Amino acid sequence: MDLQDEQFRVLNSLEDLITSISRGADLEEIELEYLRFIAPVIPAHATALYLFKPGKPNPIRIAGKGVNEEFLAHYETMGRELDPLRGWITENHSPYLSQLLLGLEGWKHHPVYRVVGMMGIDFAMQAPIIADGNIIGTLNFGREACEGPFTKVDLQAVSIISNFLFIAIRNVLGNKESREYRERLHLTLDNVQQGIVITNSDCTIQYANKTAQDLAYRVLGPEKTTKQLSNLIRKGRQQGHTGTMKDEKLAGSFCPLPGSHLAQTLVLLNEVPSTLSQSCLGNKITKREFEVLQLVECGLHNHEIASRLFVSTNTIKRHLDNLYAKFNVNSRTELVAIAYRMMGAAQKS
Repeated sequence: MDLQDEQFRVLNSLEDLITSISRGADLEEIELEYLRFIAPVIPAHATALYLFKPGKPNPIRIAGKGVNEEFLAHYETMGRELDPLRGWITENHSPYLSQLLLGLEGWKHHPVYRVVGMMGIDFAMQAPIIADGNIIGTLNFGREACEGPFTKVDLQAVSIISNFLFIAIRNVLGNKESREYRERLHLTLDNVQQGIVITNSDCTIQYANKTAQDLAYRVLGPEKTTKQLSNLIRKGRQQGHTGTMKDEKLAGSFCPLPGSHLAQTLVLLNEVPSTLSQSCLGNKITKREFEVLQLVECGLHNHEIASRLFVSTNTIKRHLDNLYAKFNVNSRTELVAIAYRMMGAAQKS
């Protein structure tokens, strides 16, 4: 096979490999896909992928094909520190071949050959995976003499592969960190009594804590609550990434979400304060009954009112029964309506 044919073969196989590892959802899947598709790109009877923490000498993961666990463990304890090829790629941060470094005879007379020779590795090639100037992995290949030496095309291919592996690994680790951050953030915000919403750049609701969900459901109604809230935030955001929003019963302030690289917005929701005035109702009700009336006007259920006022649900029921009796009504709707009528009458007089 001439050089042009070899390059054509490698390029065709590279596309499958790069596409496959780019879809990996975690490190294990990337390793499996790499080992699955590497043979057509770089034929070798022994292939391994090592992953390291930046600046740490010992691998955190090893995946291999054509080599058993016993050999990998033996190489780890008896050969890797002696391996001149590893020393070269560590110093130069680029892939290299054993025959270029030592030649076939020099390789066979080197102490590391006593370890790798047990797997028939007469020709070796290694490439580093680099992140921010640190080696976070290596790609290792071994061929027997009958398979022939590695070529410059193999060097070019492994250089491309190592760069795409870095991108795939970075994306997986970045997504994992991002998921863990979101999970911690959401768990914390779910326990906050303030209504909190996080939206994407187009004002689509990405997250709303329980307080915000209950508030939006109660104020905006059960039909298309998320869409209504999203539209309300979008109207407010027309003025920029910081500001306020307000509806008849729902208000909020918003700002860019700290630490977000996705132009997300953090929204703090509040109910619009009640327009009812206790003075307009005269001496008819107590201060606590007025507080209950205000929360009834906001649409809260008994258990929600009890939670706000730090009393039992039975206490709220008793206050409501007293209000019904004092205003001679039988429902919450009638109670709020007559309170508004009394307030209107008081304002006119």
